[in-house]
Amino acid sequence: RHLASGGNRYSFIYSGDVNGDGASGNDLIYVPANASEIRLEEYTRDGQVITAAQQWQALDAFIEQDGYLSQNRGQISERFGLLNPWYQTLDLRILQDIKFPTGGRTSTIQVSLDFLNFLNILNSGWGVRQLASSAATSPLTLVRFEDDGVTPVFNFNMIDRTFIDDPSIVSRWQIQLGVRYLFN
Repeated sequence: RHLASGGNRYSFIYSGDVNGDGASGNDLIYVPANASEIRLEEYTRDGQVITAAQQWQALDAFIEQDGYLSQNRGQISERFGLLNPWYQTLDLRILQDIKFPTGGRTSTIQVSLDFLNFLNILNSGWGVRQLASSAATSPLTLVRFEDDGVTPVFNFNMIDRTFIDDPSIVSRWQIQLGVRYLFN
């Protein structure tokens, strides 16, 4: 059995209530075309100061590594505009019938060996589903508004890639042994 799948959709949103509607974490991000289109503020993480310039450099690289974001610079991202990459799995079954006489009839024991996500057995990078991490889909945190009360100021979370490998069983190979007795 061969399976090709994709189609999970994600939205890029701000952490915080940027549009002032009273709901946090539902505002779609504006993808800046350049550093002049976003206000970033210095912050400290793990005792290390991360300057606005460092944040812009990392945010710019993050936008460039993502096909959706890099194509939508200078625009507000679409709700569910990001689509995860397709992935493929191949399942393999080996089936053997063992026939033997029983009281004038022929009985059958069927032995099966199933390899689920067989491609992943061959190469650990094959058959692995990728998902957008929550840090990637919410990369900017609203810190405050400028004194004008309109211009938002953000911190970038310094994420460097959108998709991560799904650690669930979907992305790992499995082997299953089956035995079945067929009554005739």
